[in-house]
Amino acid sequence: MNENLILTYNLASLKMIRGSLHVFAMEAEDELAQRKYHESMMKIDEIIHTIDMGLKSRDS
Repeated sequence: MNENLILTYNLASLKMIRGSLHVFAMEAEDELAQRKYHESMMKIDEIIHTIDMGLKSRDS
């Protein structure tokens, strides 16, 4: 399987997971749970950024 295809698939999966975490964070009543969801979202954002940069460098 093409590495770019795998990275693109992983990117899409991470974006879906991040979207779910956002929903859970909005529905959470506990402040600690909300904070943990947001921390997880920030970590996923870093990974998404890294994958985006990797895909862009491969296209160049």
